[in-house]
Amino acid sequence: MSPAVTVRGLVKRFDTGRAETVEAVRGIDLDVSAGEVFGFLGPNGAGKSTTINMLCTLTAPTAGAAKVAGYDVQAERDDVRRNIGLVFQETTLDGYLSAEQNLRFHAELYGVPRATLSDRLRQVLEMVGLWERRKSKVTTFSGGMKRRLEIARGLLHSPRVLFLDSRPSASIHRPAARSGATSASCGAPMTSRSS
Repeated sequence: MSPAVTVRGLVKRFDTGRAETVEAVRGIDLDVSAGEVFGFLGPNGAGKSTTINMLCTLTAPTAGAAKVAGYDVQAERDDVRRNIGLVFQETTLDGYLSAEQNLRFHAELYGVPRATLSDRLRQVLEMVGLWERRKSKVTTFSGGMKRRLEIARGLLHSPRVLFLDSRPSASIHRPAARSGATSASCGAPMTSRSS
């Protein structure tokens, strides 16, 4: 079985508009096996979110190569996107919709079969402890509840790889927040299933 994520010499440079460039990612190599949880920890500006953005095909690498779920992030962008879930640092939920409506909208975008959608909705909402609040508007949710709903949404279409881009102080990282690591960020690509 191929690794869930393979990265070789990945580099990202940004032109500052002056006579200089900023190297946000400096030639990283890594492999993440199916079923493995892998995390980046480091201070703000260390390149964690930029790396996740490259692996999720949101920005192109300057150099190097990466495969996610067996697909090249530059040559097979659509295949990568079909096989990943992504939870951004900032919320991307529609606050005027209910939790269930947010998930149904996402399911439509990702082609979750209608025949299995109700069972899958219940499964992911129970997984994050929000089944009883499925009819509530997201504007009534706490920050932690919104974060858990974002995770449910990221898992709804059964992605092969789930990317979490978040701060340790966010509610899903309670031990890190208690340790005082509030100025660091964490991005963790992890596989949600091994096939």
